[in-house]
Amino acid sequence: MLRKTKFFVLFFLGLLSVTGQVPGTAVMPLKETRNIFGGTGSEVDNSMVSTADGGYAIAGRTLSNDGDVSGNHGGADFWIVKFSSHGNIEWKKTFGGSGNETPRTIIQTSDGGYAVTGSTLSNDGDVSGNHGTTTSDIWVIKLSSTGALQWQKTFGGTTNEYGQIIIQTSDGGYMLGGETNSNSGDVTGHQGNFDFWVVKISSTGVLQWQKTLGGTGTESLKSLIQTSEGGYIMAGNTSSNNGNVSGNHGGIDFWVAKISSTGTLQWQKAFGGTNSDYPTTIIQTPDGGYTVSGYTESNDGDVSGNHGTADIWVIKVNSTGMLQWQKTFGGTGNDIGRSMILAADGAYVVAGNTQSNDGDVSGNHGSSDFWVLKLSSNGTLEWQKALGGTSSDVAYAVIPGQNGYWVSGPSSSNNGDIAGPVNGSGDFLILKLDANGNNVRIYDDIAP
Repeated sequence: MLRKTKFFVLFFLGLLSVTGQVPGTAVMPLKETRNIFGGTGSEVDNSMVSTADGGYAIAGRTLSNDGDVSGNHGGADFWIVKFSSHGNIEWKKTFGGSGNETPRTIIQTSDGGYAVTGSTLSNDGDVSGNHGTTTSDIWVIKLSSTGALQWQKTFGGTTNEYGQIIIQTSDGGYMLGGETNSNSGDVTGHQGNFDFWVVKISSTGVLQWQKTLGGTGTESLKSLIQTSEGGYIMAGNTSSNNGNVSGNHGGIDFWVAKISSTGTLQWQKAFGGTNSDYPTTIIQTPDGGYTVSGYTESNDGDVSGNHGTADIWVIKVNSTGMLQWQKTFGGTGNDIGRSMILAADGAYVVAGNTQSNDGDVSGNHGSSDFWVLKLSSNGTLEWQKALGGTSSDVAYAVIPGQNGYWVSGPSSSNNGDIAGPVNGSGDFLILKLDANGNNVRIYDDIAP
């Protein structure tokens, strides 16, 4: 009798471990956490940041005022969404005016809140101080930990400025990076056409100093970091070969510029070939050098190994900008690098999108997929993953996650790796990957 009782108990516990439910009741399947968010308009998520509580926050633009989105002020608004570590929305906010606003970067600040920068065409609603009547200013908003607007500032002149990047600096203030074609208002020293524009502001958004860098062609700043000695290094693209720029290989080059803590240019380097080369991310490496990622359409000059059309291009330079190595990744379609992080093991994780299904790329689901690559510290490809559905999926951001990574970007797919419902033609898509780049399906422990 004792043996039968023991067998029954073990059998009962076995059922619980498999189904999570008492025998004799209906099996209740777990509900998959959705990974796509938006409304019936179009949403594009441009930036993602890990948060201190283990979750993450995303900044993008929205044209919706339904579905997951409410409070749109007109046109395109900043849409800021805070997620838990399990991928569930904790809060969401829209910010803007009656014109169009486009956010580019979100960071978590030292006080637990958030700062977001981008561009605005408005001068109403949440926006005030725009320097032009029909032109764009850099717009910065500071939020509390729950998304309440604490302050906002516009920076620019009478023509167009576009904000691309914000970082919090060691003094508690912020550095903004973008581009300008003004020489008025907040802007002085314009070289011609669009220039790199860096703006140092206090912790409350007060302008402290600004610098323009470039030549008579077009410069567009895409990434900026504060370096270990307190200066700043920037990466963007240039079509100039005069002014502050020298060494352009023809067409559009990667341009890397190092400035002091007060904005004095210390050195600059142009990298590329005779076609177009566009950087998107720069990071400082443990050896004091820098790694830059983006994409290239060249196969000469500094570039070799292009697989066709546009390839992801990663370059490593030393502390003074000397090229140490370069690598191209892709296939015969267009392959674009948009974000890069330094992994805990000293390797690199690059995210972007691919239209290929050959060369370095396999597993493409259709038109354009998220493409995520893990590279060794010397640029050797360790693994790659194509993720998405049969329509267009473009990864704009990758950040570290627990035992893996989070990747986000806009998607118009409704199949494959997408867990709906899909609200519109373009929504925020967020994927959880394990340490080997595999898509991790996340489930709520509740009935559907």
